[in-house]
Amino acid sequence: MWVLRTMTSNPKCSSVRSNGSSTYRRIASKSSVDESLFASKGRGTTTSSASRDGKIKSKASPVKNDSISLNELQRIKELASSPLARLHQMDDAEKNPDSKTFQREVAKARKEYMKQLELKEIEEQKKMGFQCDKAKLDRIRKQAQEKNDYEQDIVKLMKTCSERAMTFAIRDQQLKDKAEREKNEQDYEQRMILAMEIDRLQAIEAREVEEAQKLQKMIDARKIIEKQIEKRHQDKVLFEEARDQENREMLERIKSNQAQEEEEAKARRENALMARMEIIRANEEDAATKREQRLIEKREDEIMAAYVVEQDEKRRQREADAARAELKRTYELKMIPQERMVDRRSEMDEIRERRAMEDAERKYRQKQLAEAQKKKRDMDTLDMARTQQHQERLMRQRMEMEQKREEYESAIGHSRAMAEREKAESANAKKKNYELIKNLQEQIEQNESKRAALEKEKFHEGTTIKQQLAEERTKLEAVRDKMVLELKSKGIDERYLGEITSLDIGRIF
Repeated sequence: MWVLRTMTSNPKCSSVRSNGSSTYRRIASKSSVDESLFASKGRGTTTSSASRDGKIKSKASPVKNDSISLNELQRIKELASSPLARLHQMDDAEKNPDSKTFQREVAKARKEYMKQLELKEIEEQKKMGFQCDKAKLDRIRKQAQEKNDYEQDIVKLMKTCSERAMTFAIRDQQLKDKAEREKNEQDYEQRMILAMEIDRLQAIEAREVEEAQKLQKMIDARKIIEKQIEKRHQDKVLFEEARDQENREMLERIKSNQAQEEEEAKARRENALMARMEIIRANEEDAATKREQRLIEKREDEIMAAYVVEQDEKRRQREADAARAELKRTYELKMIPQERMVDRRSEMDEIRERRAMEDAERKYRQKQLAEAQKKKRDMDTLDMARTQQHQERLMRQRMEMEQKREEYESAIGHSRAMAEREKAESANAKKKNYELIKNLQEQIEQNESKRAALEKEKFHEGTTIKQQLAEERTKLEAVRDKMVLELKSKGIDERYLGEITSLDIGRIF
C-alpha cells in the first residue's frame, strides 16, 4: 500500500496509482490500513482537523450497509485519483459540518473495498503459485527423464564415439599446427639467412666502394702534389735563371766598366808619356840651342831634366796609383752592394727555400699525420662497427636461441600438457569404462531381474514392451542425430563421424 504525502493538515492519503513515484512512500508490505484515513479513535488530537472529526463522530450514526452504490464507488475512485480534489472537498467539509457523516461512510466503504481487493490479490497469487509449482515439477520431471535417457549404455557409447571423434579431430589440428609451425620456422630461418647474406654482401660492396673512393682520393691528391712540386720546381728554375741572367749582366757591365777605365788610364798614360817626350824634346832642343850659351848651367839643366823626369815619373806613378786606387775603390764601391745584394738575395732565397721546404715538410707531415689520424679514426669506426655488428649478431643469435629455447620449452610444456591430458583422459576413460562396466553389470542384473519379472507378464505386456522399445529407439536416434549435429557444428571432419553414424542402435539395444 502506498500513501501520498501532502502539505495540508491531513498528512496521509491513499492512492492506488502511485507506481513508485517520489511523491509517495511505502508504509507496509501487507494489508495494513491507516485508521486515520477513516476517522478512527487512534487518530492524533494535535491538529484542528482531528478535533473537528472527533466532534462530528459523536453526532454521526454507524454505517450498517457493507456494499456501496456505483456512484459512491466512482466518487471514491475520483477522490483516490485526485488528491487535490479531495483536499478541496475536505476544506468544503470543514466549512460545511453536515457533510462529515457522508465522508465517514465513504471512508469505511473504501476500507471494505480495499480489503476485498487484497483478498482477491491473495487468491490470484495462490493460483499463480500453484501454476508455477506445477510448471516447475513438470520441468524437473522432464530433466530427470532426459538425465535417465542419457544414463543409458547406448547413449554413453555414442558419447564415447563422439569424444573419440573430437579427439581425432583435435589430434589432426595439432599435427597441422605443428607442421605449419615447423614450416614457419624453416621459412623464418631461410629469411634470416638470406637477410644476413644480403647484409654481408652490402657491407662488402660498401667497403669496396669506400676503399675505391679512398684510393681515388689518394691518387688525385698525389697528382695535385706532383703538379704543385713541378710548378714550384719550374718557378725555382725560372727564378734561378733570372738571377743568373741578372748576375751575368752585372758582371758584363762591371767588366765593360773595367775595360773602359783601363783604356782611359792607358790613354792618360800615353798622353802623359807623349807630353813628357815633347817636353824632353823641347828641352833637348832648348839645351842644344842653349848648350853653347849655358855651358855652366848644363849640369843644372841635366839635373833639372833628371829631376823633372823623376818628378814626372813620380807624378805618373802617383797618377797611376791614384787611378788604380780610384778604379779599385770604384770597383769595390760598385761590387760591394751588388755582392751584398747577391748575398742577401741568396740568403733570402736560401731562407725562402728552407722555409718553403720546412713548410712543405710540415704540411707533408701534417698531411701524413691527418691521413694517419683519419685512417686510425676510420679503422676505429670500422672496428666499432664490426664490434657493434658482432654484438648485434651475438644478440640476434642469443635472441634466436632464447626464442628457440622458449619455443622448445613451450613445445615441451605443450607436449607434457598433452601427455598429462592424454593420461587424465586415459584415466578418465578407464574410470568411465569401469563405471560403464559396473553400470552395465548393474543394468544386466536389473535387466535379468526385469526379464525374469517380465517373463511372467510377457504374454500380457508384449505389445507395450515393443512400443516402449520403438519409442526408446526413436529417442536414441534423435540423441545420436543431435550429437552428430553438434559435432558438425564444431567443425569435426565427417570421416570421424562414421563410427557414431554406423552404430546399429537396434542391434545394440
